[in-house]
Amino acid sequence: MLRLTQSTGLLLAALLASETAAAGAPNDPAFADQWALQNIGQVVNGKAGTSGADIRALEAWDIFSGSSSIIVAIVATGVDPHPEFADRLLQGHVVPAAGGDPYSTLDTGVLGTRVAGIIGAAQDNAVGIAGVNGKARLLPVRVLLGTVGTEASTAEGIEWAVDHGAGVIVVPLQFYVGTQRLADAVSYAALHDVVVVAPAGHTAGSDVAYPAAFEGCVAVASTTQEDAPASFSNHGPQVDLSAPSVNIWSTLPSSAYGFETNPGSGSAAAYVGGVASLIRSYAPQLSALEVRQLLIDSADDLGNPGWDAYFGTGRLNAGRSLEIAEPPALRFENLHVLPATIPPGSTLAIRIVDAAEQVDPTSAKLFYRVATSGFAAPIPLRSLGGADYAIDFPSVPCGTTIEYYLSAAGMSGEIVTDPLDAPKSLHVAEAIHLQSLFDDDFEDDLGWEVVAEGGASTRGLWMRDLPRRTLAQPEFDRSPDYGRFCFLTDPRIGADDGTYDVDGGPVRLLSPILPLSMPDAEIAYSRWMYSAYNTLDVLTVEMSRNGGLSWVKVETVGGTGGWVSHRFRLSQFPSAIGDQLRIRFSVADLDSDSLTEAAVDEFHVRAISCTSVQGDADGDGDVDLADYRRFRPCLSGPLNPPSDPACAPYDWNPNGRIDLLDFGIFQNLFDPQ
Repeated sequence: MLRLTQSTGLLLAALLASETAAAGAPNDPAFADQWALQNIGQVVNGKAGTSGADIRALEAWDIFSGSSSIIVAIVATGVDPHPEFADRLLQGHVVPAAGGDPYSTLDTGVLGTRVAGIIGAAQDNAVGIAGVNGKARLLPVRVLLGTVGTEASTAEGIEWAVDHGAGVIVVPLQFYVGTQRLADAVSYAALHDVVVVAPAGHTAGSDVAYPAAFEGCVAVASTTQEDAPASFSNHGPQVDLSAPSVNIWSTLPSSAYGFETNPGSGSAAAYVGGVASLIRSYAPQLSALEVRQLLIDSADDLGNPGWDAYFGTGRLNAGRSLEIAEPPALRFENLHVLPATIPPGSTLAIRIVDAAEQVDPTSAKLFYRVATSGFAAPIPLRSLGGADYAIDFPSVPCGTTIEYYLSAAGMSGEIVTDPLDAPKSLHVAEAIHLQSLFDDDFEDDLGWEVVAEGGASTRGLWMRDLPRRTLAQPEFDRSPDYGRFCFLTDPRIGADDGTYDVDGGPVRLLSPILPLSMPDAEIAYSRWMYSAYNTLDVLTVEMSRNGGLSWVKVETVGGTGGWVSHRFRLSQFPSAIGDQLRIRFSVADLDSDSLTEAAVDEFHVRAISCTSVQGDADGDGDVDLADYRRFRPCLSGPLNPPSDPACAPYDWNPNGRIDLLDFGIFQNLFDPQ
C-alpha cells in the first residue's frame, strides 16, 4: 500500500486519523519522563530540568507526525523486537566479523534496542513511550557482539544498510582510530544519498570520535536536561550540532524500559537520526546533504554565539527543521513494504490526501513494463471513494517480472513519481501468487521422520536439537531472531568430533506428506554439509510427488560446512507428478572413517498460482475452510496489516485493512464443499 500526500503551507491539512499530527502531548504513559521531547522543568530520574531544553517534538508533530515511508538503519548491537516497534522491525543483517549467531539480529547488549525506541517507538498508543518518528521502519544491522566490534565490521554494516534501502543510518558508536575503511563507508553512503549520523564520543575529550569526525557524517555532541554540555561528551571542530543524551528513558530488550545505566552519547545520535527521518519522509525531494544542512541550520544556538566546539550550531530543534523544510506539492508514502510478488490482475490500494496543491485526480497513473519491453499505456488509478484509490495491475504472463512506478500531478502541473527518480528507478515484482503451505523452523516437532538404511551399526541419526559447534557441525541454527533448533546428524559431542558423526548409512530425514492441489510450488530450505571427502560423502536432496513411492533428485551437496540457502520449483522437475509432496534429505559416510555431518533448517513450501481469486487465501482456486484457517489470524490478530505484508493478499476489498468487509467477501464466496 502507498499513500500519496500533499501539504498546505507548513501544515498537513487533511491527514487521516491514523496520520493526524499530535495536537498536544501524546497519551504514552511515560511521555513525561521523555524530557528530551518536552521539557517543562519536570524532575526525571531525580534531576530537575530547564523548561524548553528539548528538541521541540510537539511543534514538529503539529506539522508532521511521521511516516513509514522511511527506513532507518541502526548499526550497533542488534535490536530486540520490542512491542513499541516490532511490527515495523525489518529483517536485518549480522556482519560476519561481529561474531555470535550470524543469523540473529537480536540485541547482544542494550544499545540497539534503546536507540530504536528513541527513533521509532509508537506514538500516542497509550503504551510506554513515544518515538521521534513512531511510524518509521527500523533496520537492525549488528556489527558488535555486546560491546566488542571493529571499525571494519562497522564499515561493512553501513554499506549493507545503504544497499538495503536505508534513507537514514544511525551509528551510535565511537572509535578513536579513523581507518580508511570506515571513511570509505561513510563516503559510500553519501554517494548514495543516505544520511549518516553518529555521536561525537563519550570520553570528555577534545577529539571527536569516528565515524562522526568524517566529512559526510552528522557529528552530534550530547546535552543535559539543562541545555548544558554532558560531562562525558567529546567536543571539537567536527561537531555539527548537539542533542539530549542524559537520563534518557527508552526501550530495552525483553520488552522492558529503562534509563541508561552507563553514560553514553548514542542517544544524541538517535534523536538526530529520528528527526532526519521525519525530514526525509516529509520532504523526500531533499538530498542527504540538504537534510544534514537543514539539521545544522535549524538548531537552537547554545553556549557562545554561533558555532562552538561543545554544541556545534546548537541543540537539535525538530519543530524548526520541519518549518524550514519545503515539502513537495505531492508526496508518495509507502505504508508498508511493497510485495515482491503480485498476482496477475490483482489490486493494491493507495490513499491520496489533499494538501498544498490539489491533486489532479485524472493524473494519478500506473506506468508498467514487462521483461525488456517498453512501458505500456499508463493505467489510471481507480477511485474507491473519498481519499482511497486502487492500483489495478494488468493481467501479464504468469511468472514474468513487472517493473512499475506511480505518477501524479498537482493542479499546477507539477509531477511527482514513486520512486522519486522514476523511471530511472522502478518498483519490481514477480507476477505470481505465492501462498505459504508449510513452514517449519524446527522449534517444534511437526512430524518429520528419521530413517536409517545402513543397518544397526549406522551412527549419526538425524535429531531435532540445538547445534553444539564442532569442526563439522554449526554453532547456531539458521533461523533469524528467536530460532534455536534445527535437524542435525546426531549433535552430541564425544571424545572427539567424530565420535557421533555419520558412519555408514545413509541416514534419511523425511518431511511429512504435504497435500498439494496447486500445479506448482516453491520449496526453500537451508542446509549444512561437512565432509572430509566431499566428492564421495554427500548430502542428497530428493522430492516425491506420490508420497514417497518414487523419488527425483533435486541436488547433491558436498562441502566443508557453512549454512547455504537453496530453493527450487516443482515445475523444474516435470517427470514428477502427483499431489502428495514429500522431501527427503540423505547423508552417508560410505567408507565409515571420514568426518561427516549435516544439518537442515528453515524449511518452507509455498504454492505458486497465477490467479487472484477473492477469498482464496491458499491460492488453490477454491474458497473453503482451508482458506478460513489462513485468513482468520489476519482478521483479528497481531498479523493485521500494514504490520505484516504476509496478510496483505487477504485485503480483498481493498482498503488497507483486514476487516469485516473482507470477511463479508469471504463469506459470500465460501463453498463448504
